[in-house]
Amino acid sequence: MVNAALQPELKHTLVSKVIFFPTAKSKQLLYASVLEMSSSALEDNIEQSETPIRHGIVKFSDLYQTDFRLDAEFNIATIFGDNGLQDLENSGLENKSLYGENGFCKEAFYSPRFEKVYVENYEHGVPFLSSSEIISLRPETIRYLSRKNTSNLKKLLIQKWDVLISRSGTAGNVGLVAGNFAGKALSEDTIRLRFNDADTAGYITAFLRCRYGRPQLLQSIYGSVVNQIEPTHLEQVLIPDLPPIRRIEIGRLMCQAGELRDEANRLLDEADRLLHERLNLPYLKSIAPSCSASAIAKIKASQLMGRLEGSFHNPVAIAAEKQLAELSVEVTTVGDSRVTKEVRAITKFRQRVYVEKGIPLLNSKQLFQIDPIGLKFLAKGAHLDDLPEIALEEEMIAVTCSGTIGRVQIIPKYMEGWTSSQDAIRVISSEEMNSGYIYVWLSSDYGDCLIKRQTYGSVIVHIDREMLSSVPIPLPEASIRDEIGNLVIKANQLRNQAWCNEQDAITRLESLIANKPIAAAQDASDPNKIDLTKIQYDPNATPIWELAAQISAKVPDEEWAKVPPDLSQRFDYYQGLRDDS
Repeated sequence: MVNAALQPELKHTLVSKVIFFPTAKSKQLLYASVLEMSSSALEDNIEQSETPIRHGIVKFSDLYQTDFRLDAEFNIATIFGDNGLQDLENSGLENKSLYGENGFCKEAFYSPRFEKVYVENYEHGVPFLSSSEIISLRPETIRYLSRKNTSNLKKLLIQKWDVLISRSGTAGNVGLVAGNFAGKALSEDTIRLRFNDADTAGYITAFLRCRYGRPQLLQSIYGSVVNQIEPTHLEQVLIPDLPPIRRIEIGRLMCQAGELRDEANRLLDEADRLLHERLNLPYLKSIAPSCSASAIAKIKASQLMGRLEGSFHNPVAIAAEKQLAELSVEVTTVGDSRVTKEVRAITKFRQRVYVEKGIPLLNSKQLFQIDPIGLKFLAKGAHLDDLPEIALEEEMIAVTCSGTIGRVQIIPKYMEGWTSSQDAIRVISSEEMNSGYIYVWLSSDYGDCLIKRQTYGSVIVHIDREMLSSVPIPLPEASIRDEIGNLVIKANQLRNQAWCNEQDAITRLESLIANKPIAAAQDASDPNKIDLTKIQYDPNATPIWELAAQISAKVPDEEWAKVPPDLSQRFDYYQGLRDDS
């Protein structure tokens, strides 16, 4: 913060935010958000500077509406409409606060910091999730909070249809709690919004993830080192108060998406269970020592296999190898031509040309997110030669090979044609092999252990395609592989349907905001006009759903047969056809 009256000129400054106070009499603030600046002058000369600076004036009276937020980034977003509020005002829709006495939500909170005591398993603890898991396609539980030694444990548990917003670190990510999340504990880095019904929770989730809602969340972020959001900031987030039928329509699509992903994850868990059962493989945790502490293994020189790292010869990997050697089925490697057609590492894709709208480029973290956050887009014309190498295909398997090693993803249909960085090796199944079976094996406790033992590097660890190709894989008969793998293929289809549901909901909402609904004009002199102020509530009146059932019973079956089967999903489309006629 710099007072221009005290310091008339800035020289050789590298800053991210600068605030100028031109005069005391004007009662105005001039904000400038600067990416990089070597010199700057006073207000009179700012417009003549070629430095990429956006600046504007905010009255002191306007600060009352923003709790005296003085950071330039916050106010610049308001001045230039980056937060989407101007679009909401132009829509003509009535807006309502997200949180507050008159808002959609009356309860928003996050748990206080507390001492965490972890236990090893579910018998003595509650699954504990971090804020990053709220947008994960398949949330992982690696820690359990002690039931006995955690005070106020019930306050930490998530309830079904809570809306979750990450509030610290990577702030502004939004998740909707379906069945699988409910009952688990959540870190203090996440705000929980609690609603009276699931449809409202789904509607709010759709808005906060659309192009009118997410910018409002991001504008609320404060903190120069660690980004933060507080529940009080949600009072400034405005959401269109659509008619109930529209909110229910949008919210239900989001809730259905959550349930579809829950079912997909259940099928993946079932496939993993079936893998161990059909191959008669015990879970590694039941036969191998825990790697939570240092372990010592003795091996012969003939067993070194050219590797001297302790991680390669860890006792869990040795136990896994011994167990595989006892199987009655053949054990081959991932690189076997009967298993894979190609194990592809990205070696040529280096120079990148980014554009605002192009081909989505996923990093190794975004591969596992429900709705990838912070996507970059490649210029198609500049990367035509790269696409055969970097493009994703449905049922292709991606294995992270740099940084975080061994995370496995099977690509759903909606990601087909997208691209991914060199931090994931692609595994393409052979014609005779069920790709779902390869996924189940590589993501199992055995596959995970045998992949991670291959890592090398002291700071940033890596594996290469030759190492992944050498990972052992059992080769049971085709019927068993298909029995296991088809569960994964079905789960992948459910994930795609969930994505389509969410995008449909978000698109509908954004269309309603972008196009102001046209209300039919009502003539004040119309003798049939009803004075709504004179209508009294009648508790004995027939419920509207019973009236609808009575009316529908009078419609002949041949007329019902004319109703399009997708009318509920495409109501706006058919309504438009009627209006055009």
